[in-house]
Amino acid sequence: MSKQDINIIQTGLKKRYLNDIYYYVIKSSWPTFLIVSALVYLLINLFFALLYYYSPAEILNAKPDSLWDAFIFSFQTSSTLGFGRLLPKSNLAHVIVILDTMMGIFYVAIMTGLAFSKFAKPSAKIIFSDKIILSTFDNIPTLMFRLANGRSTHIVDASLNVAVLLPYESKEGIKMRRFFKLPLIGNNNPTFSLSWTAMHQITKDSPLYNLNIEDYHLKKIIIFVSFTGIEDVLSQTIHSNHRFIHSQIIEAKNFADIMSQSEDHSTYTIDFNKFNDIV
Repeated sequence: MSKQDINIIQTGLKKRYLNDIYYYVIKSSWPTFLIVSALVYLLINLFFALLYYYSPAEILNAKPDSLWDAFIFSFQTSSTLGFGRLLPKSNLAHVIVILDTMMGIFYVAIMTGLAFSKFAKPSAKIIFSDKIILSTFDNIPTLMFRLANGRSTHIVDASLNVAVLLPYESKEGIKMRRFFKLPLIGNNNPTFSLSWTAMHQITKDSPLYNLNIEDYHLKKIIIFVSFTGIEDVLSQTIHSNHRFIHSQIIEAKNFADIMSQSEDHSTYTIDFNKFNDIV
């Protein structure tokens, strides 16, 4: 399930994009970042080109009344290319060149820092099963889902937190939807490099106790999963999250076996072609 399956729309909130520009840059995709960065840079050069064009500033070797030559001169100035054909001629032109150069240097420095921040941002490639199954384990009704590390690395001290969103009515008759934690049979994994089947046993202490498969769909429950761990290559904390909606909960016996090992138990093979297969 993709994270876009549940849309959150905020109304009545004043958004100040300039105050959160770093957040929006890091959140944006690479194509968006590159396109917006290029457009802003061109607009900055267009602004200075208009200053050159409409002010008494003189540019040597520029065609009279040529906004294009003014734009080319601004671009060469801000990027410190300076091919030598177009040159400032008047004192006013020199003043605008100084401002243009300073703006170009600051802009390139800022964009370089933002690009590095996006590139160096630690990320996880955790694969979740497309279904969550209702089965039994040790003769106890159990909710199961599977996850795996999509990279050939080790994730140290991996941990899972699972919660379910259920309708709730207080003693005062207040109706709401509340989060209830779902304890797992082993919330931690010392080194996560293969696959992991997370299991929640539905005992009397479970918020899902006495619910059948129809109740899951009727109550439209949503199960939230949060994964954290330390990536051994980057030595940084990574995290991932996932959501299972009620339509993804099915009754089944188990997930199909996807892991095999060599005779000397030194090599393990995971077949991701059967990752979502169930028995």
